[in-house]
Amino acid sequence: MASATTIMFMVCGLSFDLMTVARANEFLKHPPQALRELVSEQDIQVSLLDEVEGSLGTGSATKRLSEMEAILRPIIAALPKNQHGNLGHAAVRYALHRLFVLRHGWVITGLGADGDASNSGSPAGVLKDRVPAYIEGLFEKRLSGKGFGLHEVAVLAATVEHLIHNEAVSRLGSAFNVHMLPLTASINEASARDVLDTYMTTFILGENLKNLTLEDAVNLKAEMPEIFLAWHDTQKFVHGVQANVTKGQRNLDFAALAKVAEIVGEQFGSFQDTECRELKGKLMDMEYRGTGRVKLSDFYKPALGGAWTFQESVGYLRSLGLLDESDPIQPSVMIANYVTSKSNCIASSGFYSVCCKNECEGLLGYIEENIGASEAKPAAIAALVANLPSSTVHLVPNASGTAPATLSTNLLQRLDDIAANHAGTVPLHGRLFAQWMHHVYPRECPYPHISGTTESKLVDEWMDQSGTEGVASEEEMRQFVTQTENVSTILVQADLPVEDIMPWSPEEELVVVGPLTSEEILRPAASTPAAMRSVALLAIAGSLSFAMIQGLQATSEVGKGQALPKYVI
Repeated sequence: MASATTIMFMVCGLSFDLMTVARANEFLKHPPQALRELVSEQDIQVSLLDEVEGSLGTGSATKRLSEMEAILRPIIAALPKNQHGNLGHAAVRYALHRLFVLRHGWVITGLGADGDASNSGSPAGVLKDRVPAYIEGLFEKRLSGKGFGLHEVAVLAATVEHLIHNEAVSRLGSAFNVHMLPLTASINEASARDVLDTYMTTFILGENLKNLTLEDAVNLKAEMPEIFLAWHDTQKFVHGVQANVTKGQRNLDFAALAKVAEIVGEQFGSFQDTECRELKGKLMDMEYRGTGRVKLSDFYKPALGGAWTFQESVGYLRSLGLLDESDPIQPSVMIANYVTSKSNCIASSGFYSVCCKNECEGLLGYIEENIGASEAKPAAIAALVANLPSSTVHLVPNASGTAPATLSTNLLQRLDDIAANHAGTVPLHGRLFAQWMHHVYPRECPYPHISGTTESKLVDEWMDQSGTEGVASEEEMRQFVTQTENVSTILVQADLPVEDIMPWSPEEELVVVGPLTSEEILRPAASTPAAMRSVALLAIAGSLSFAMIQGLQATSEVGKGQALPKYVI
């Protein structure tokens, strides 16, 4: 009771702050040239795209817009909307994250689906310090008004991609400087390859080109085959892009190589995903009884045999959320979580990392496209999944036709149980449905942890923060191997349904919290977890705050025509 009272006081305080902001809108500062831009913003005949391109350059967003909209359309159609039929902050972040992962394999900083980054802040924050302050503010004002529709989300995405391309061109210029080559003159093919090799070594390793000498660049290139085992394949990939762009030209200018750098950046995620599939294959060779898990003792055996892979310490694996410790005697590594984890991300830029593509995105995308809404009846979902194979889950004959081999009666009941807590439908973007997908496709869909229980950090970042080693010692690895060998287990050759082995966690979390139905508001507290009851209280109190603010705006010249979202997302 005390916690609920505290929440109410917090919301009241937030409401007062919001009312203060509503009165203070006139005092927002604009850059000197903002008077003309502010007028055009208020003119409904001028598009957001025109505003952005007026600052960044004509054509910077238009050429990518149609491609962005095609990918975003089914995602946005399936996300919960505000009272204006648009997306709010959390939904826009989620849509952008999905877009860039599907399009390029980029995990954009501040938009990731893990940790707190995806649940706080504005999606326009990815533009911070990268564009004129007016542009970031323009997106934020539009988003905080009626929210974003398909066009606005695509424009923001195209703007981010334009800035990433600019960053690539800037990095290439720094590579030219390292090799002491002029930007305004042509260079031969050998010099071009040297520049691109330097560009890629620093891109993959996250090195700052501005601090690099030519000697450093040469030494790094010599060490790359040992540091990054796919280096020779990467060289072939980059040189192939170069040959395709330059069409056999012997003398190349900076503009031609800038085009190569842009294309490499866009395609490197798909190229690198080949390595990810090989990594998944190695883990599946050690898989435990079809569960999408590898016993930790088996996980460490290749490293003890001299392999360079699978050496992360228990502490680091746990912090990333890669361990299943439901059996504390025999902990295991979850394959899908491991493959898509931060530990396998490379090629850092100022905006993004290249990570292994989450195969579950494609499976969820199929469901979204066919449902066309943010929630669905269990029977509708089951019917779609019955015809949805993955790279490792195949359709098998059954009484009603075909279904994935792991779609058991127990899992169908769990789908019904999820719907029972949501007025008869299953939210497609909730933790429980993600957990259900993990049980159906354990090798493709990562297990969804409760927010705040894991953190996504590269091993060096984690070691600096924790003060402990991120790589397991040989003694630690042998300890787990020996421990497991001493445990008496009954070996089962046939795969078992994963729900017979893995625990099911009942906690729900939604990517976007929509308006509550009258049934949900009146539902007895005992049927709703404590965390969800707090969300319900916040939503109800928030709607009261919204009514108060709208009443204030109705009497204020500043507030006229500026509607606030019905709920916070």
